[in-house]
Amino acid sequence: MDFTSGRQGFYTEINQPDDQIHLAKAALYIAQEEYPDLAIDDYLNALDVMASDVEERLPEQRYPLRVIKTLNQYLYDDLGYSGNRSDYYDPGNSFLNQVIDRRTGIPITLSVVYLEVARRLDFPMVGIGMPGHF
Repeated sequence: MDFTSGRQGFYTEINQPDDQIHLAKAALYIAQEEYPDLAIDDYLNALDVMASDVEERLPEQRYPLRVIKTLNQYLYDDLGYSGNRSDYYDPGNSFLNQVIDRRTGIPITLSVVYLEVARRLDFPMVGIGMPGHF
């Protein structure tokens, strides 16, 4: 089968054991279908920088509530991430690269940013599907 590089990367990523799948990388491979020249490593590095910035703000004692509050303040207050209320159905809301660039998206892609920054902090989080939202 002849796959695009995005499809091949996605296929390879999701065929690993569950604990080795990188959610952000898989999401960026999906985005690469729409944006063939997408530099995946640039966006993975952007998530690394976010995690590093949050890390610098955390106290030595990492109480779960403190980590969550710090992560919330950084992503939502400092960087301005928010749901795209003005154009919820904009396709860009579904592509992780666009969400990182524009700092707006839909619940599931905003959750990918949140989960991936938390993962880089070694702070265990999982996404939970809710009716109508992730």
